[in-house]
Amino acid sequence: MKNEKLQEDLEFLKNFFAPYSKRVYIVGGAVRDEIMGIKPKEIDLEVYDIAPDKFDELMQKLGAKGVGKSFFVYKWKNFDIALPRTEMKTGSGHRGFEVSLIQDEKTASSRRDFTMNALMKNIFTGVILDFWGGVKDIKNRIIRHINNEKFKEDSLRVLRAMQFAARFKFKVAPETVKLCCEIDLNDLSKDRIYGEFEKMFKSRFLYYGFYYFIILGIAKKLLNLEFNKKEFFHLSKIYKTNPLESFFLYHLIYYKHLKHSFFIEKLNLPNRLKREIKIKKCPKIVTNRFLYGLALKYPLKTFSILNFNCCKKWIKEHNLWDKKYKPIKIDPNNPRKSILDEIRSYDKIIIKKDKYAIYPVN
Repeated sequence: MKNEKLQEDLEFLKNFFAPYSKRVYIVGGAVRDEIMGIKPKEIDLEVYDIAPDKFDELMQKLGAKGVGKSFFVYKWKNFDIALPRTEMKTGSGHRGFEVSLIQDEKTASSRRDFTMNALMKNIFTGVILDFWGGVKDIKNRIIRHINNEKFKEDSLRVLRAMQFAARFKFKVAPETVKLCCEIDLNDLSKDRIYGEFEKMFKSRFLYYGFYYFIILGIAKKLLNLEFNKKEFFHLSKIYKTNPLESFFLYHLIYYKHLKHSFFIEKLNLPNRLKREIKIKKCPKIVTNRFLYGLALKYPLKTFSILNFNCCKKWIKEHNLWDKKYKPIKIDPNNPRKSILDEIRSYDKIIIKKDKYAIYPVN
């Protein structure tokens, strides 16, 4: 959706709410993104001075869809529209909260995870409310929690710190790192865990995410993984780039000699990632015969990209970038042998020979 359409819809909502309230705020990530010069794709609105019954009536008139009546939240196009609330932890998991309506902006903003996400912008005046120093932290590229007790109520916030660092190249404040390390992550479902990892997998600054994956205790607590300094610096160098969503897991699996099934089970990976993390790693010596054999299974585009564009020129020249290798003739009585014989019939050519191994030897 184009940003212009989002602004048109926001103008419509201004007129829609104007007769009922002058305290309607853009909250959360959209305000943060605006300050960072990022165009938001969706907007969260918080509406004050309207009773729940009237709010429900207005949402029905708007044609918005309720996404949790007990939380007073509605969805309309690319907007989440809600009444201001506080949340008190009453049980385990992300559903174990008691929700109460309030009309005080500072109290409402205190339930947010980080200062950069607690900003509020009045849609009528454009005035930004910043009760916790969020603007300063954004300018200083810092991820800082607001309240110790509130923060600990949802352990997913530890993973959110990791993925925000990876997306924005922000540092996590020392006091927030310390608090994150104290939080148990055992109450998180696989779906919620993967949701945050997915954002990191797609992030631009993957090495920042990798650093906090370790420093915040996520690697140890969720996956029982530990890293020495040599491993950390080697992988950090690899993670300076991030060409594909599967890049993080692909290199972690081969570097640490882990089984693919380990991450598939632990993170409940979607099929697209299951396939890509199983792609064969690049050997020290790559021959044309190796590439033909690999291309029998899948086109070599993803293999090449995951391995730092290995043999890209040769792969494209031989039309194996987006297509699998098709043998010229297959003997139906012995297909495997006939295919292998065909590949072996080609003169063996070294396409690439690395001086140094990418991964340590077992």
